[in-house]
Amino acid sequence: MEKRYAEDFKKGDIFDLGEYAFSEDEIIDFAKKYDPFPFHINKDAAEKTVFGGIISSGWLTALIWLGMMHKSFLSYDTIMGSPGHEEMTWPKPVRPDDKVTGQLEILDSRNSKSKPGLGFVRYEAKLFNQDNEIVFLTKSTLMIKSRI
Repeated sequence: MEKRYAEDFKKGDIFDLGEYAFSEDEIIDFAKKYDPFPFHINKDAAEKTVFGGIISSGWLTALIWLGMMHKSFLSYDTIMGSPGHEEMTWPKPVRPDDKVTGQLEILDSRNSKSKPGLGFVRYEAKLFNQDNEIVFLTKSTLMIKSRI
């Protein structure tokens, strides 16, 4: 992974996060343990809901996105965590066999005024399904080492 400091990120920069295919077993296994709504774990019950079938827990979708970030974007040499998310939405459900692609856009980057060596990089990340529909969106800030 390329080592990037806060100063290396510019507003409008876009990064590819790769792709991921969801399996039905993965969706059901995760939901049974963490989010056991019938529309996540039971085909018959799910078909009777507004979703019309099994869908991924939003939390599984978010964790898949996070894994994509770790594989393709985050440099452990410079990333120092996050103070939290300001927005996280799931505009469309993720279904078994959906293949998602991820993209991240830099919204802002600045160095801390009070803590030398620390920068804040604000971004918007999205996952798109195979029909190019947004299935996950988050806006957040990363704390990243700065060169200064």
